[in-house]
Amino acid sequence: MRNTSWIAATLKSGVALSALLSSTLISSANETELDDIIVIANRTETEAGKVGSTTHVVTEEDLKNDGATFVSEYLTKLPGISFSQNGGPGKTSSLRMRGMNNYYTKVLVDGIDISDPSSLQVEARLEHMLLNDVERIEVLKGSQSALYGGQAVAGVINIITKRAEPGTVNHGATFEGGSYCTVNASYGFKAASERADIAINAQRYHTDGFSAKTPKGETADEDGYENLTFSAKGSVDVTESVNLYFVARTTDSHSEYDGTDPDGRDEEDFQQYMGKVGANFAWLDERMTTDTSFQIVDTTRKNYGSDIETYKGDRYKLDVLNTFEATDEFTVSFGGDWMHENYTDYGSSRIFGGFVEALIDPSDKLRLSLSSRLDHHSRFGTYWSGRATTSYQVTEGTRFRSSFGNGFRAPSLSELFGKWGPNPDLKPETSVSFDTGVDQEFFEGKLRFSATYFHILTEDLIAWTNKYEQIDGLSRSQGAELSADWDVLDNLSFNAAYTYTWAVGKDKKRLVRVPLHDVNVGATYKPVDELTLNVNTSYVSGIEDLGDVGELDDFVLVNAKAAYQYTGNLTFYVRGENLLDQDYERIEGYQTPGLSVYAGLTASF
Repeated sequence: MRNTSWIAATLKSGVALSALLSSTLISSANETELDDIIVIANRTETEAGKVGSTTHVVTEEDLKNDGATFVSEYLTKLPGISFSQNGGPGKTSSLRMRGMNNYYTKVLVDGIDISDPSSLQVEARLEHMLLNDVERIEVLKGSQSALYGGQAVAGVINIITKRAEPGTVNHGATFEGGSYCTVNASYGFKAASERADIAINAQRYHTDGFSAKTPKGETADEDGYENLTFSAKGSVDVTESVNLYFVARTTDSHSEYDGTDPDGRDEEDFQQYMGKVGANFAWLDERMTTDTSFQIVDTTRKNYGSDIETYKGDRYKLDVLNTFEATDEFTVSFGGDWMHENYTDYGSSRIFGGFVEALIDPSDKLRLSLSSRLDHHSRFGTYWSGRATTSYQVTEGTRFRSSFGNGFRAPSLSELFGKWGPNPDLKPETSVSFDTGVDQEFFEGKLRFSATYFHILTEDLIAWTNKYEQIDGLSRSQGAELSADWDVLDNLSFNAAYTYTWAVGKDKKRLVRVPLHDVNVGATYKPVDELTLNVNTSYVSGIEDLGDVGELDDFVLVNAKAAYQYTGNLTFYVRGENLLDQDYERIEGYQTPGLSVYAGLTASF
């Protein structure tokens, strides 16, 4: 069963690791190419050319060439994704997809929902997600509640950590140092036989940082950050048709920030512990697969200011997924999950959901998908969600795609019962999402172009006045995403992405911290086999902030990296960020890094 192994099993329960299923890697700046396999879109292996939803894939090669340290750093280079942060590394952040806040996107790491139930809104704390052990990221856009339940209103992000190929044993280490007294180091071990595999990784990140607040006041000083992350996963084929697997991950971080109390510590500790165990069964001549898994996430945040405040949340989830290939033209997936979320001292909730999806191929060129899901929430009752997608291959190089779905975001436990203006009468926010696009290839696939129009309507928005309240009216986010990837020569490639986002509330005023225009252009060049040069330029404009601030200044960021492969096992590199030394803000009153230079090495043996 090693061909599908624990990877294919966990894919279907929320992890996307189609690297095992694809011989061609996909460029991060583009929509997926036509001959690759993607799992996130339908929770089962699907040819990328038959996916109707908008998807993006980031490969290990993309991440290596770019040199980003945090997941959120890299994702902002994809069309439709923006990011804001209250200062430097480790500070409170929000990653927005298609103009929607962080808590409208479901984030999975090796199939585990990493969102924090004790947050004001249930959201993933991506400011703590390092990249050193990441092998692949898949992004699915649009309302996906029919497949993934609540919170998946703007989309889903799947982050997959590294594993070994069968018959290999590998040790890997990285070390980097640079500006702001930053040190980033990791060690990983991977091994696999034909029946079992194991991967273990440890990462340590430290920076003295810089003052988050601007202008600097009496409480401003260097705001440092430390992060220690440990991850492990593995699997074993018990029989030819039964596979067992596990995933474990811990993050322990400490962050300093500029507070309002000059005598306070103004620090935060963040700990998150998560684990998952599961089994995958293949039967009916492998036409049917069943995956069962159980996962747990425990998150604790402790703030040290004038007082010490502790926020603790945990989640337990049981998941069952079945996929049945009835014929070559018809596949059906169905399953259910039970989830318990708890916010210590403030309450808990339970959600039970079941879904069914049909994948239909009326012809070689046309793929249809229909999904339906019913969720029952212990606090507000039952909600139904659905999704339909279409992919049509017009010619060998031209494909049209579209998707339509509705979604919901359940009120968080903090919004219902927390310490700041809770309202136990809140109902779910609801949404309708539509997108349509075209993927076009030129010059025998060397030039790939994609264009997408998206539109999201959100009703019954939960907002803060003097407490959390349901707001009548519609919020709207609409716009266009363009991307291109050009393999000019075997050793030279370009990529580009542009996003226009018009996001407004019920009062028709633009939503804050959402760029109106976001442009990203990159190039990778290998003048000789041993040397790789990468440059990336971003232009962002039209960010509005709270109050009477109005639009923040436009800015241009230039990052570059040069890597020299000294031997087959040792690579040296140097990289620079904000090479133009731009003085810019993504949030009014919070500083961002200036010109920064880092140098490091990677070794494998």
